[in-house]
Amino acid sequence: MLIDAGVLRRKVGGVELMRDQLHYLLEVVQVPTVSLQVVSQDCLTGLMGAFTIAELPGGQPDAIHAESSAEGQVTTDLDTVTAMWNRYEAIRLLP
Repeated sequence: MLIDAGVLRRKVGGVELMRDQLHYLLEVVQVPTVSLQVVSQDCLTGLMGAFTIAELPGGQPDAIHAESSAEGQVTTDLDTVTAMWNRYEAIRLLP
């Protein structure tokens, strides 16, 4: 899981809600298959919008869900999925 550093500092919903969200993140990363990486605010690639990559079982093609402010899109189109994997790796590998 990649999270923009700015969202950890942006005050939304008051102190109690922010604390609850941080506690939730700490809880989620206790799951062995989940990792959390806070992405630097200098990472402009990460500002292109939220997305999720699903690695599907049984030889099914990977799928992505890309979000915009108006809607989400799900696709298994190989070119699109490859572009999102590349974007994910570019963000993940930034210092």
